[in-house]
Order: sequence, then structure tokens, then C-alpha cells
Amino acid sequence: MNHPTEIGASDGGASAAELARERLLDQAHELQAAQARAEAGLIETVVRTVDNAVAHPEIELVSGDPRPTDADYAARSAVLGLSLELAVSEDQVRTLLDEGRMLANLLPATWAAFRAGEITHQKTRVILKHFRKLPIDEEVQLYFDRVMAEAGRVVNVKQLGRKAARLAERLGERPLDVVHAEAAAARRVWVDIEEGTGMAYFTAYLHADQALLAKARVDALARTLNDANLPDAERRTADQKRADVTADVLIGKGEPNEARPHVNVYVPLSNLAHCPEEVKPASINGVVPISAARARELVGASPTLTRIFTDPVDGAVLGIGRKKYVPSADLRRFVLARDEICATPGCTRGGEDCDLDHRIDFSLGGETSADNLTPRCPKDHTVKHATRWAVETRQTAAGTTEVWSSPGGRRYWDRTLDPPPRSRRPRPPIPDEAPF
Repeated sequence: MNHPTEIGASDGGASAAELARERLLDQAHELQAAQARAEAGLIETVVRTVDNAVAHPEIELVSGDPRPTDADYAARSAVLGLSLELAVSEDQVRTLLDEGRMLANLLPATWAAFRAGEITHQKTRVILKHFRKLPIDEEVQLYFDRVMAEAGRVVNVKQLGRKAARLAERLGERPLDVVHAEAAAARRVWVDIEEGTGMAYFTAYLHADQALLAKARVDALARTLNDANLPDAERRTADQKRADVTADVLIGKGEPNEARPHVNVYVPLSNLAHCPEEVKPASINGVVPISAARARELVGASPTLTRIFTDPVDGAVLGIGRKKYVPSADLRRFVLARDEICATPGCTRGGEDCDLDHRIDFSLGGETSADNLTPRCPKDHTVKHATRWAVETRQTAAGTTEVWSSPGGRRYWDRTLDPPPRSRRPRPPIPDEAPF
């Protein structure tokens, strides 16, 4: 981060516009420094908040004899409180917590520069990324910290990243097979939804040779596709062909073992009737909006979908269409169709990844029924039952919502209209035995 440059009077003096330019540059510099100081202060506060909860679990947990899980549950409670108070996800809070502990304990020079506003949060994250590659050697780590903290003051983010990568490689002095084995342990596949487009990125972190072979196969298969006889508007580019081939291969389209994942497609009835899209667009699992044309295509052609038909005005579930029978899952599918995501305020975990939670505990007389069940992600499910958070259900004009009261008495609730209101919901078939 460069320091403000003073301008001296030249022959005739500086013009008003030149002086204004210099003042604005100084102001931009100070605002950036103030932002860095504030972000460092937030990170420090996040760490102190969680550490306070862990040191005094009784302020977060229900009363009872001490348990080995108390520290973990108290930390989860504190993380949820920070998430709701800051209106960020719990994962974002945990990232700040991890960064704060690493900086304070392992990178004193970088932490000091960050807190002073001399390097930005973005640069700090670059340093942390490459710091994780170093061997567990205090002398090496402190040297890397000092060099990077100084460099972060004068170079931009990309330059800092290149310098950090080179220095970490030189200081590491580890055989390539060791480095590769550590990196390979992180191999995974993930999906990033692109908001507002009905599209997503499917990413795989693989061995480099596997990735190159996979790309070569996709290229070869894409070259076999011939769109010459299609209208100009339907002809695909090379990239579009590669994307289509990748999807077909991974799904196993047309093969006996074709993947048949269960996906709920929420479709306002007006869309199926080719009417203009209304308040609630069609969506996948109630989270990913898709166009009316894509919804009609999925509903009509795919054997792997459950179609959730919704009222086009208020989004209420009207009925469930399906092509296959799933034994003993009617109640679960109904609840997931109705609620779509974790019911905890601020949580966006899809219902398929959630537990079904009794709003009123079963042990306290709560029924295993649609009215008393809602999706709850595992982390929030634990916090609800093991800590002093209190949850009550309220009926509002938009439908049913939960109000969460923290151990300190702060109240939070979902202020959006999604998921769809639950006021006009059909009753599911009553099972002979509770399936959950």
C-alpha cells in the first residue's frame, strides 16, 4: 500500500484541479486504510466473541452437567449469533475466525500491518493462502511473514501472489511427491450457482493428468457433433458443444446406468400454460431460478424430477406431480416441497441436505406431522437443541416464520418472502407410522 505523495508548487503553482486530484488520491488512500483497520477489527472481534463463548459455555448452553461437547456447541452458538447479527453466512464467520487465529498466532508482522491499515484484507488472504504451504518450522514461517508483510505494503495483489508463491516454494524445500500428495488430498467436486441466470459452474479439482485427459476426451467428442443441418440460431459454438458433451458424459445420458438424481422443479402453473412469468419463477429445489421454457422442457422430458406445481401469485404449493413412487417418503417429500430450505433465518442450505426437525420437540409432545416438521441443516439442528437459543413459530401475512432469540435476548427472523408462504398448503397422506 503506497503512501500519499505530496505535491509542491511548480512555476505558477498547481491548478485547482491538480490540487483536487491530489486531495482525492490522499482521501482514497486513507479510506482504504480505514477499511483495512475496520476489517481487522471485525476479525479480532469475531475471534474474541467465539473465545468468550468457549471459555464460558454456560452463557450459551442449556443447564446441565458439563459435557465434552460443551466447547464445540458453545462455539457453534456464538457463530450462529455472529452470522445473524452481521447478516452473513455461518461459513463466512468461520472463515473470519480461522483467519484471525492464524494471523494472531502465526503471522505477527502481517497481522500488525493489517491492523494498522497498511495492507488490505485481500492481500492478507493471499499471504495466508501461501503460508499454508510452508513446513511446520517457526523460523521459516516468521521469515515468510516478515517478507510478505513488507511486500504487501508496496505491491498489488497479483504481484504479491506471485512473490508469495515463489517464496513459499523456495522455503518449502519439500519433494514434489509430498506436495502433490497433500494437494491431492483436497481433490473434490463442487457447484457454484450463478445468480439470476439459471446456470451454474461445475468444477472438479483433479490430478493434472486426469484433468488433461478428460479435456482431451471432451474435445474429441465435441468434434463429432455436427450442427450443419440445424437452423443458424440452434448451431452451437465449440465451447457450447464441449459443455453439452461434458454434461451428457457425466449424467450418462442415454446409457443404461444414466444418473437419475432427484430434483424438485417448482413450476408456477401459468408457466406451463405459456403465460407470462408471474411473481414466483420456476426454480430447481426452490433456490435456482430457471426460465419458463426450461421448466417446461424439464417437466415434460425428464424421468428424474418431481414437479412441484405452485400457485403463480403467492407461490403456495398446490400439488406434487411425480413419475415414480418412493416408498415411505411421502411426508418428507411434502415437507421439502413446501419449505425448500433450512428454516433457520439466514440459512440457505437446500432441504435435501437437511434433517427434518420437530418444531415442538417430540419428547415434549410434538407430533410427527407436516405442521410440526421443517428442514433444519445439521449445524443449526444441533444449536437449536443443545444451546440456550429459543425458537418460536409465528404466523405472518407471508406465512409461517421462525423467530430465534439468542442467549442474550436478541431476536432474528427471516425478513424475505422466500421460501414460498406456507398458508395454503395441502395435507399429505397420513402414514400408518411416523417415518422419522
